Amino acid sequence: MVAVRIGGVSYLNARPLVHGLQSNADYSLCLDTPGALSEKLRHGEIDVGLVPIVEYLRGVGDTILPGICIACDGPVQTVKLFSRVEPARITKVAVDSSSRTSVALLRILLAERYGIMPDFHTFRPDLTEMLRAHDAALLIGDAAFVAATVPHVWDLGQGWKELTGLPFVPAVWTLRQGVDVALVAPILNAARDSGLRHREEIAREAARTLGLPESLLCDYLCRVLHYTLGEREMRSLETFQRFCVRYNIVSSARPLRLAAPLPVAAGTSAAGSNAGL
Repeated sequence: MVAVRIGGVSYLNARPLVHGLQSNADYSLCLDTPGALSEKLRHGEIDVGLVPIVEYLRGVGDTILPGICIACDGPVQTVKLFSRVEPARITKVAVDSSSRTSVALLRILLAERYGIMPDFHTFRPDLTEMLRAHDAALLIGDAAFVAATVPHVWDLGQGWKELTGLPFVPAVWTLRQGVDVALVAPILNAARDSGLRHREEIAREAARTLGLPESLLCDYLCRVLHYTLGEREMRSLETFQRFCVRYNIVSSARPLRLAAPLPVAAGTSAAGSNAGL
């Protein structure tokens, strides 16, 4: 019998976390969108999933796997607001239908920096069409790499850094209730370590698939992102939760429960290896 059911994400930013994972006698692996994984975890169809942090704050899953996350500490490049008008004048925003945490982040940043709470409308990730009937558009992932000729482009990773001085953590490995972290942690830690060693290879393969420069994607995976959930990242999650409660993005605060204590030495060295989310 399969011991652990793992739900991973195939997006480029998550590939270092699932690199080398292949279903075997110890676990099964399914790849899906973050939103779909949240639902699977909610209904007990997987044991651990890489889910948007806002979904954990809304009650999905039981505990967070320590030591691993997706994070950026400044500009993230793949979560951007494109606006035809000055941000303070935005009244309608088209948002990518696949985004959850990024939508919550945008609501917080617009309210905190500009004092506005515009209407949000779900739309397919087509910048031209999004801006045809809206003041601004939120794009995430590969689509956000586009070089758009619009007056205002705002990187939300940078916006969060300026607001809080902290890294931003969009996704974490989340366990359902009753799952033994001793079974899960070795598998996912080994996958993360393998992914960190092969980021240049991952970028090279993605460049061929996406039609983007290999140097751009290598910089994204090796410098922009990091994959260690440490003390600053935990403070960021706590801060993000407080903002989510303030703006009614989540109904109430829930404990940020780790499945085990945060790693110290191993996790720290993994984070440092990305310098050269």
